[in-house]
Amino acid sequence: MPVTVPLILVMGVSGCGKTTVGRELAERLNVPYADGADISLEAGHSGHSGDFDEPPDAAVADWFRNRAASGGVVSRPALRRRDRDRLAAAVPGLYFLHLDGTRKLVGKRLAERKELFVPHDVLDAQFAALEPLGPDEHGAAVGIDGSPAQVVNRAVDAARTPYCVQLATGVHAYVQPDGGWCLSNAGFVSDGTTTLLVDTAATEPRARLLREAVLASGAPDPSLVVNTHHHGDHTYGNSVFTPATVVGHAACRQQVLASGRHLELVWPEVEYGDVRLTAPDMTYTESMTLTAGGTEVRLLHPGPAHTVGDTVVWLPEQRIVFAGDIALCGGTPFVAFGSLGGSLRALELLRSLGAETVVPGHGPVTDPGVFDTVERYLRYVGELAAAGRAAGRTPLETARAADPEAAASAGLREPERLVANLHRAYSELAGEPEGHPLDAAEYFADMARVNGGEMMPCHA
Repeated sequence: MPVTVPLILVMGVSGCGKTTVGRELAERLNVPYADGADISLEAGHSGHSGDFDEPPDAAVADWFRNRAASGGVVSRPALRRRDRDRLAAAVPGLYFLHLDGTRKLVGKRLAERKELFVPHDVLDAQFAALEPLGPDEHGAAVGIDGSPAQVVNRAVDAARTPYCVQLATGVHAYVQPDGGWCLSNAGFVSDGTTTLLVDTAATEPRARLLREAVLASGAPDPSLVVNTHHHGDHTYGNSVFTPATVVGHAACRQQVLASGRHLELVWPEVEYGDVRLTAPDMTYTESMTLTAGGTEVRLLHPGPAHTVGDTVVWLPEQRIVFAGDIALCGGTPFVAFGSLGGSLRALELLRSLGAETVVPGHGPVTDPGVFDTVERYLRYVGELAAAGRAAGRTPLETARAADPEAAASAGLREPERLVANLHRAYSELAGEPEGHPLDAAEYFADMARVNGGEMMPCHA
């Protein structure tokens, strides 16, 4: 089941600040925003019916579905539970953000808003009809007490709360919005008696939240942990799952041991907790087949791609692939540790599997269309590198001269990664082997220069 977030419906009674919060939330998350009433008017209707069978909410569903790849935020009056269920069924992954306040507080704020008149009996009726979000719904209630900025901060925090998505019987993805630097995804396969986990997290507290999510699903502690590559945001939490056997490509094990606590070198201010480096103790070189509760799990090494030790986790029966950081949804690809050409070949391998659902290393669960987005970007990098190198420009100069609105990179987070990717492309154009170690200090410094002279923030 392809799922894309952030797709967020901000709702509440009149006067709770839906429009203000919705607009600011969309701006913070860098996604489109629309007012539900405007969507209805554009669809040829006036106002909300409150019933999904009526066209206005059908139009809202269409608006979200048309933005499944980019995400989006819509504000509208609160929905009853049955209507939320219908809308959620129509828009997989939809997140309900309920702005919650007392009748007294909302009434006071309405009285201060001269431009908006809502009769007392209408507001009373809205409160009487409210049906709070259930614990089984994908969403959260956010209090509206405090300043608008405080409410928006709470909304942003709620929208970025990690969550599980069931992709098939016994198969879950664990998504950490917004998928930026160090906010990676994980997943697990379990039949209730044995569990296989794919990747962990960048900090001990986040790995413990992941473990809680696994246990909350009814699955036992993992007996196997598969690492898709060596980066700390996918491996630092391995020790939280001891005594599980950690599995990975042989080069992944080597890189975990050689890199040490590399995230601290870039982001020393982060509170990582009790991180105990735990490298894979079961390795393979080309492919390996595991079983988890009767489910076949194939591990495939595509060659140097995102790193030199990548693993693609393929569930053939369920048509689900955990692509690791070879494929990111909404984020800029990053090949500085691996290979530009190898990443393009890895995409061909991923396409050949015939997956229906793709769990990217970062960003929302998606479909195979994400491979096209990644390929367009990587070919764009190759073209820039060839032209820049021929003109005698450095990777930094080439990155600064690039069009930030280029179609291949438009809308992707972490645009500063372009310069690091150019370093890799220049290396390969110079004839150096794929995966040849580059000077990480140099290209991270260049990314900081592109980022206005500041190191990119760690989102973990």
